[in-house]
Amino acid sequence: MNGEDSRSGLLQKALKGALVLIGIALFCYLVIDMGAATIVAQLSRFGWWFAAVCVLGASWLLLQTLAWRTMQREQFKNVSLVFLFNVKLISDALNTLLPSANLGGETARLYFTSRFLSKKEGLAGVIADKTFEYAAGIPFMVFGFLVAWLGGFFPKPLVLPAVLCLVISLAGIVIFASFQLKGMHPVLAAVSRFMPPLRRWIGERERQIRALGVHLVRLYRVRPSRTLAAWGFHFLARLTGVLETILVMHVLGSPVDLPRALFITAMIAGVNTVFFLMPGQWGVAEGSHLFILQSMGYPPLVGLSLGIIKRIRKLAFAVFGLLLYSWYRHGRGAARIKKSHG
Repeated sequence: MNGEDSRSGLLQKALKGALVLIGIALFCYLVIDMGAATIVAQLSRFGWWFAAVCVLGASWLLLQTLAWRTMQREQFKNVSLVFLFNVKLISDALNTLLPSANLGGETARLYFTSRFLSKKEGLAGVIADKTFEYAAGIPFMVFGFLVAWLGGFFPKPLVLPAVLCLVISLAGIVIFASFQLKGMHPVLAAVSRFMPPLRRWIGERERQIRALGVHLVRLYRVRPSRTLAAWGFHFLARLTGVLETILVMHVLGSPVDLPRALFITAMIAGVNTVFFLMPGQWGVAEGSHLFILQSMGYPPLVGLSLGIIKRIRKLAFAVFGLLLYSWYRHGRGAARIKKSHG
């Protein structure tokens, strides 16, 4: 059994590594094809405007942090918002840099909140928070697509990709939410009938899985106003992405109005949701920006530059997040964590 687990772990690492290499190769191809010097000249327009892009990115993370805190208000009652924001920033940094399909950073949330949450409480909170994050994307995409359709600027080449993104995202959220609400163990037990290795794994961890299910159900049984508030914060976070698109397009010399910025951001959200298993969305995010904007009549260089400036902002945040990670683990931050509760 240990041999099977070891082989499975090696296979997962190899797959993640392959996806990272594919993504980076695609990113490099796009840059080389467009011309690195041309892209640099386009990005050199930003200067101090990049600070405004970072402020919008920080606003996105702050709203996500408020959603997370709202879902676990009792557990985070005496925990400072600054600390939770820093943990969220660290999580986002690790998700950007690690080949872990946007999940590696979530373990950092569990680690840094372990002093005031049990493992089951922490994991249940992260799962519920990610569910609300992706659930907020469904109406956001619908709204963006509807605005484009009614406005008469929905490009025909994007109709099928938009429908596929929406259907896949909706199906994933429905299945994931049902999985949590019906109790994780019964669902896993039903699925494992056809997968003996999974059945053994569930049998060994049945107690932990049932306990996690109990914590998840508790989170979803709070007042509807609280769940609505958490969902609302995630929805508002996506709206900051619309403002970022407007700002970047303005600086690039290709101004875009609010409806088109909403549609562009909604399309990108759909692509990112479908390709969430792609570590950091390397290559995919930049390629989707290029394809979407080119379909709308913008020069390919503008689309690729929009994707790259967002990538640069994420990498800048990742550097700061890694510094915070080191500080909290090895410096005065460790003492700060102990004092953040109580």
